[in-house]
Amino acid sequence: MLSTEARVGSITVIGLALLAYMIIHLGGFSFGDKGYPVHAVFSQVNGLKEGNTVRYAGVDIGKVSAVKVTPEGVQVTVMINPGVKIPEGSKFNIGSDGLLGEKFIDIVPPSNNSGILAPGAVVRGENPQGLDQLIATADKVLIDVQKLVNSLNDVLGDEKVKASMKESALNVKEITSNMNAMSAAMARMAVNNEDDVNAMVRNLSAMSGSLRDVAARVDKMAASVDNDGQTAKDLTETIANLRSTSVRVEKMAASLEGIVTDPETSRNIKETLKNARSVTEKADKMLNKVESVSAKAGVEMLYNSDTGKYSTNADIRINTSDKDFAIIGVNDIGQGSKNNFQIGSGTDKFAGRAGIIDGEAGVGVDTKLGKQLKMSVDVYDPNDVRVKLRTQYQMTSDTSIVGQANNINKDTDNNTFVGVRHNF
Repeated sequence: MLSTEARVGSITVIGLALLAYMIIHLGGFSFGDKGYPVHAVFSQVNGLKEGNTVRYAGVDIGKVSAVKVTPEGVQVTVMINPGVKIPEGSKFNIGSDGLLGEKFIDIVPPSNNSGILAPGAVVRGENPQGLDQLIATADKVLIDVQKLVNSLNDVLGDEKVKASMKESALNVKEITSNMNAMSAAMARMAVNNEDDVNAMVRNLSAMSGSLRDVAARVDKMAASVDNDGQTAKDLTETIANLRSTSVRVEKMAASLEGIVTDPETSRNIKETLKNARSVTEKADKMLNKVESVSAKAGVEMLYNSDTGKYSTNADIRINTSDKDFAIIGVNDIGQGSKNNFQIGSGTDKFAGRAGIIDGEAGVGVDTKLGKQLKMSVDVYDPNDVRVKLRTQYQMTSDTSIVGQANNINKDTDNNTFVGVRHNF
């Protein structure tokens, strides 16, 4: 059994051992490898001291072992724990835990690793933003804000400005009242004339149906009259014979004019010459018109990627002269077919049209941009104005790429089609 002196001695030894362990552990003493030093030079350290923590990407990796002033600035020596490698190009900053917390060295890794810092390497630290600089900057901002407030007070404090603002507010109120009254009046008008509006819509629908029937009859009539082109050939031949006959009559009358002495007969010959020349001129004009008439048909297939719908269109353009033309066609074939019948005038560079567009009254213009690009704009339906924009890019002599935007003036009803057109 231990004596009292032995027990006291044992307790004392254990206490001294615990005290030594605490001093060594809390003081950061090490009897083995202490790591390696790296020197960072700052222009100022803002209260950084020996023993402060060193962190790499937020992880504690060492301690500050020395802080001293050098001609280049303040040199901070950090002791990096054994086994920790710091990449070259890392940024050394001075941070703090909170506004008034303890300072520490914060090492930020580089984006690209090109090597490892050697023991004893000297790096340049980033200049910290001092509290004094922040206060000075904030003071400048406050001064600018004060100037702005003073300027606003000068403007808003002016009696004329106040009066103008009050008058503007009253005007806005009056305009709002007028708009409310106008909206109410339009609502009453719409209710009172609802029957008339419905009747007008029915009339327009009936007119559209009649126009469709007329177009169908015109197509049949044109097919029967044309007779596969034979009618045009017969008409041309007839006019040519008429012209030839009138020329021969004119020559015969001219040869008799110098022989006949009877005054009455002479007057008849002169009248015959006059009529023959008139017939010849009219025949020439008719021949020119017949020869200048040409027609070109076209079919196109368009696709709307938003709705997944197709639109098939067909039309015939009849040129009656170098400038005058007519267009007969149908859009959206098989899906609520819409008729087109327009007459126009112009050249390839610019032409205007007027008539029925998509079953509604409207006008359009066509212009050519360069050799291959053509652009068209149609405005139609007076009761609910709609605008259509169309472009054609000619790939070959008969084939074009088509882009068409319908109802571009409508926010909720606009749609875009792309496709191919082929002319025959």
